[in-house]
Amino acid sequence: MIELMQDIDLENYTLILPSVAVGNVGQLSVDLLISNLNLPKVGQIFSASFIPIVGANAYHEHSNELITTIDIYAGIKERIVVIQIRSPYVGELLEFFNEITQFVTERKIAKVIILASSHDYVKREVQPQHLKLRYVASPSIQSQTGKLFDDLNWIPHKPKDMTGEERLQIPGGGFAKSIFNFLSNANIPCAILFKFCSEGDNIEDAIALVCYLNQWICVLESSSNNLKYPPSWKYLFGKPPSQDMY
Repeated sequence: MIELMQDIDLENYTLILPSVAVGNVGQLSVDLLISNLNLPKVGQIFSASFIPIVGANAYHEHSNELITTIDIYAGIKERIVVIQIRSPYVGELLEFFNEITQFVTERKIAKVIILASSHDYVKREVQPQHLKLRYVASPSIQSQTGKLFDDLNWIPHKPKDMTGEERLQIPGGGFAKSIFNFLSNANIPCAILFKFCSEGDNIEDAIALVCYLNQWICVLESSSNNLKYPPSWKYLFGKPPSQDMY
């Protein structure tokens, strides 16, 4: 169930959401967007497909506002609506996909961008790191924005199966492929932006993915060196080891 705390006209907005994938790069990228654009929370999504959680505000240390499993944020000036997912999915996603599709259709949202990641071993031989970014675009996105992608020297993701036939595969990409196909079949313009990475400290991967996204939608003024980290990132790796162990 999608619940907005206020009635907002989202016509022609861009919806951005992460896929829970390797290194949580999509989710970290969404954190950067929300924090640097200071996007207010405007709603929540309640879904039995995800582990329920609740906690302190991830972006403002002294706020009494709580965060939940799936929260919705919006930027009126930027004309974006951003969904953050904070727990893994444990159930069937069909109902969740249907709700997102209905939300996009009813609110007349212009397009959906899915942020994700894929196992680095698939493209381990590729250097430097900026070449490990890829995109997948629906036909409508490709027709509208394909020239921009070419001008930006973006590399389309075109994997092939054992027979040499082109087939969408994003190993470690979570539900990115599934929701992309679902939205495409509903004639909703959509795209996946993702980075090849490994598990570990994936902050740099998230920064690279956000900068990649920003080349397209141009909502951030900060460079990669000036991006503000949300306060919650102080606890990404827990507390430092106790000195008593040495």
